Amino acid sequence: MFELITGRGIGIASSKDAFIYFFKGCTIVGLSPPKNSGLLYYMWSFSVNAICIIISPITGPVGFVIKYLQNTITTVQFLSGLQAALNLIGLPVKCSTVTHALKRLRGIEPTLTIMDARYTRPEDVALIRKAALMGNRLVFFFGTSYFMYMLFTVIPPLINGKAPLSVWIPFFDEHQSRIHICVQIVYDLFTMFFVLFHQSLYDSYGSVYIYVISTHLQLLVRRVGRLGTDATKSQDDNMKELVDCVVTHQQILELLATIEPIISTTMFTQFLIISSILCVTMVNMFFFADRSTQLASTLYFLCVLLQTSPCCYFATELKADSEQLPLAIFHCNWVEQDQHFRKVILYFMHHAQLSIELMAMQLFPINVATNISLAKFSFTLFTFIKEMGIGQNAKN
Repeated sequence: MFELITGRGIGIASSKDAFIYFFKGCTIVGLSPPKNSGLLYYMWSFSVNAICIIISPITGPVGFVIKYLQNTITTVQFLSGLQAALNLIGLPVKCSTVTHALKRLRGIEPTLTIMDARYTRPEDVALIRKAALMGNRLVFFFGTSYFMYMLFTVIPPLINGKAPLSVWIPFFDEHQSRIHICVQIVYDLFTMFFVLFHQSLYDSYGSVYIYVISTHLQLLVRRVGRLGTDATKSQDDNMKELVDCVVTHQQILELLATIEPIISTTMFTQFLIISSILCVTMVNMFFFADRSTQLASTLYFLCVLLQTSPCCYFATELKADSEQLPLAIFHCNWVEQDQHFRKVILYFMHHAQLSIELMAMQLFPINVATNISLAKFSFTLFTFIKEMGIGQNAKN
């Protein structure tokens, strides 16, 4: 399976290969049943998703507040738990959105296969192969980053013989006996691992799909730029090639119409909570945390930025690629073609002038500027808390 990351042993790849890690991850967490899956798989699916998607978003925030009010955890533990619990709030929305859209996400693969078949030049095939590898690398990178945060969070408490998170379990006291604390440790590790597994899937899929579609837009720009330049082709051949480019453009827009509502919902959910998460994390880092907690919080801070940054970056690149298409149409060799070709090229130019911009619930553009604005807002909140002396007063 690691050849999808390293690229070794893979000569020719298709665009749909970019989604292999994502869909296998969905199968592991019980969202995408494999063929001939039995009762055991559905029991596993129910257990994992009931704990991660239904129970944890409730017991996480509520539990840390209750334990803090009862003085059973420190302020550092409370803030460390709260910064993670805030991220849990958006998990059910992202999970339900992606789960209900899995068939639609699978459904675009035949279209991608048709689009791949149009490209036989070595440089075009290499670009498709790069997209296939990049898709799996993105999923793997997200998962590895979140797993590193998990390690730095759980190792210090485990060394000291304590539960890593002390996630609230109703009517259960982890301090009652050694068996109880072992149960708490197992529950904490299980919950944290699969919650982060879920998050890595929902945070990475948007980047993967946008990257693949952006790749096909780049390929289309190349094809359009070559229109009418091959002296061996007749005007009828050039006309057929132009019509095929128009069809390809329509297929790209259809793919975007399929994935945009899904990405829009998950990104909007993350946009709503990212500033509060970053603010709480910075308060914990600069006012309360010890060295080990500061390291874990720094990794968490970077992981929270990672949740939105790649998707925003690739969405910005997608818009930039779409703006190259009208230029390619204008610079192709349309001057030497017949009247019918010129009429079609005008039609193509008219429809290609609309740049592609993904929106989060039609409220925020999904781009780098929005991501930076949200990060700035979290720093503004932190500065306000610092200037008011709230964090220092709580520490004292």
